[in-house]
Formats: sequence, structure tokens, C-alpha cells
Amino acid sequence: MSLKDKIIEALKKVQDPELKQDVVSLKLVYDFDIDEENGIVKFKFMPTTPTCPIGVQLALMIRGAVKEVPGVKKVQLRVEQFVYQDQLNTYLEEIEKEEEQGEHIAIATDKDGNVWPKECNKAEFFMTYTKYGNFLSARENTLTKDGLTDNIVKFVNLLADIKTLICKNISPEFKEKLEKHYGLNVFVTTKSTQKEALAEFFNRNS
Repeated sequence: MSLKDKIIEALKKVQDPELKQDVVSLKLVYDFDIDEENGIVKFKFMPTTPTCPIGVQLALMIRGAVKEVPGVKKVQLRVEQFVYQDQLNTYLEEIEKEEEQGEHIAIATDKDGNVWPKECNKAEFFMTYTKYGNFLSARENTLTKDGLTDNIVKFVNLLADIKTLICKNISPEFKEKLEKHYGLNVFVTTKSTQKEALAEFFNRNS
């Protein structure tokens, strides 16, 4: 299967929440320019309407899906025929620049911003930041404490381009597996909220 075929298959899993159809069937993604040798993917996205209320969300979902395809190293997505296309394209360009810098930091939280794992059973959000503390992206999660070790491959797939993971109450065995087998730097925070944990990390590493 070619890289483009893999990308199309990944995009078929991205659905417009309102229309309940995938972005490929809706022909919302087009003009693919793929450099398979270097893993560079360029393409365009057009929301269903110029004022689509989920245009930004869809663009980030689409970009995230392509970025996770094996063999893809760089994604250049541009948005057309959207009322906020200039602002969104500027943001996407900033993400590209941040990704080139590497050393991204990730933290999983519940919906209230509490660092996971704690008393909650599920991590609702997975937040990523640059090494400078600038917010990079957020995605929803379905990671549970009970199934975490069994689903470690799925978990690590969420860590694409991540170098450091901030977490709380992690077991020594799981910490060792993440560090030795997947090359992550695991920072165990003593704080409970996302804001406090990030501050603790950056203060200790400044």
C-alpha cells in the first residue's frame, strides 16, 4: 500500500460530527502532494460551508490523523473557503514550526484539568506543549487505568513526536517500560492540576 493510500484510509476514519460522513466521502480533502521518500505530505481542506462551526476542530482532526500515519514526518495542511482560513492557516504554520523544533511535552488530564492517573478512571484529554511551554495541541482520549498496560501501543501512538510525558502516580514498571522501550522521559509530578504540574516541570528544568 502506498503512503497516499494509507493516508486516505486514515482520513476515512475522520468524520464530520454533524453529517456523520467521513471527510474523504464528502470530498473535503484534496490536492495531495506527497513526497514518500521524505515523508512530507501537503494537501488542502475545505469545510462544508464557509462558516462551518466545527471547521477548526475538523482541520485539527484531519491533520492529526495524517500525522499519525507511519511514514509521515511532516504535514502541511492549508484551509480554503473558510471564514477564518487566514487565522487557521497561520496557526497550522506555527504548529509546523513547533514540530520541527521537537522535544514536545505531553500531559494527560481529566475534563477538569487534573493530572491523570489519579482517582478518575479515564484520561479525557491529552495535551501537548513545546519545550518552551507553548500550547501545541489537544485531543480527546479513551485511555483507562485498568487497560493502560494492555493498550500500551495505542498509548504510545498518542505520543507521536513527544519526548517527555508528565504524569502522576505512575507505577515503576510502566515508567520503566515507557523510558526503556519507547525512549520517553517520564516526569512524575507531585502536583494534581495541569497548570501546577507544568509549572513544576518547567521550574525544575529551567
